[in-house]
Amino acid sequence: MLVEKRKKLLIHKVLLLSPKRIYTNRLNIYPSLIPKEIHKRFQYCTNRIELMNLNLRTHIKRLSRKTICFSKNKMYLEAHLKIYFWG
Repeated sequence: MLVEKRKKLLIHKVLLLSPKRIYTNRLNIYPSLIPKEIHKRFQYCTNRIELMNLNLRTHIKRLSRKTICFSKNKMYLEAHLKIYFWG
């Protein structure tokens, strides 16, 4: 029950950003939470996204909480991400 509430809250926050598409795996709860027009259910897309997230966390240690490099200050984290993506 708690997991479903968290998923609903997360989906609500994501929908506030007005995404063009939302990719999910084939879990049966998502079709009831996400509008059909923007919902895409592909297993390989979510795997690819998770792999990109893993690579990002590996390259940027500031995103991993259990490292010495973890940024507690939001300003430092944003500056580091700008350097990584646009530098």
